[in-house]
Amino acid sequence: MIDAPERPNRFARKRGLDFFTTGDNHDYLADEILLLEPGEADAALAAGDTAYDLLRNTARRCLTDPRRLAGLGIPDWCRPLLEWSVENEWDDFLFGRFDLAGGLDGLPLKVLEFNADTCSLLPETGILQPEVLKKNKVKYPAPNNLASSLEARLREIGAARKGTHGLFAHLGYPEDELNVGFLADRASAAGWKQVLTAALPEATFDPDNGLAADPKPERTQRYYYLFKFFPWDWIALEESALWEMLEEMIVNHFVRVVNPAWTMLLQSKGLLAYAWQDNPGHPLLLPTAFDPADLPNPRSGYVRKPVFGRNGENVMVSLDGRRSDATHGGDYGDLPVIYQQLAPFANDREGIRYQLGTFVTPRASALSCRRQDGLILDDDAEFVSLGLTSCR
Repeated sequence: MIDAPERPNRFARKRGLDFFTTGDNHDYLADEILLLEPGEADAALAAGDTAYDLLRNTARRCLTDPRRLAGLGIPDWCRPLLEWSVENEWDDFLFGRFDLAGGLDGLPLKVLEFNADTCSLLPETGILQPEVLKKNKVKYPAPNNLASSLEARLREIGAARKGTHGLFAHLGYPEDELNVGFLADRASAAGWKQVLTAALPEATFDPDNGLAADPKPERTQRYYYLFKFFPWDWIALEESALWEMLEEMIVNHFVRVVNPAWTMLLQSKGLLAYAWQDNPGHPLLLPTAFDPADLPNPRSGYVRKPVFGRNGENVMVSLDGRRSDATHGGDYGDLPVIYQQLAPFANDREGIRYQLGTFVTPRASALSCRRQDGLILDDDAEFVSLGLTSCR
């Protein structure tokens, strides 16, 4: 760990990223840089590749078992689109991020969850982290090919389908808009002909004619690709009419959604319980179950999580398997839950916990890190830039 006294405030303002450096987020970028050993960085990248393949295998099995689909928290009426998506869009995955425990100070790497649908931290990792390292003269950056790998992937996707017209849609939150903007910039750099970012209400979904939006007043443009920054689980559980429209448009080839519908299987934390059943004892996986009594050693502590949830909402931590030691409120309290054995985290001298992240696009391409005191990582966590101690 080294100090990072030079902050990229001016750079962020010029790039339109001062959301991450001003106001309530003025201290979001940590004032220190974490230096990984080259072997730690390589192991975190390898973990992303291994876990991606492992979870995809389990996800495919879940579609053949109605009980497993229910355990994932996915309504059975979603099955037709998910099956179609697996058979027709299996290779359309664009990006996701694994959250990992350990990986530092000799602690074993463990998968906490997979943000396979609308994962964040894109501008921080792809733009701000390199600038922090540059300003603070860090000689060896941590692996970070996020921007270039996304651009390469977008070239592949566009070349394989109906042209390069993409609508990048979000729900209007500033952070989501910045993440979507990062993706849209990658599409432009990849040579896409039409790229538009817009809030969801600005898009028109027409099962008979396709997806449309107005890039300029009184000028309507149709788009074949929808890059959405609103989750499939939100569509299924809160906006079923939108699901039905998208299903009709997708299967009739009026629109292609990225990430595709089957990634809802990966997003569910229930998949981690089934992955443990399919791969008991796998070194990257934590024992995970739908009932704490089914954990190998519940008295060693566990984390209870809703199968769909973000920012630590509705998470409960028990250090001894008997009482609640930390809880977080949220909007996911009515969903099914899983129980995951406590994982060892690296802590600094002040007791702050560090959580690595590995982006997959779809192969491992970049590392990120967040830190926070307390037992639950939420939206108050700091983003920590990563360098290396020496050349890899």
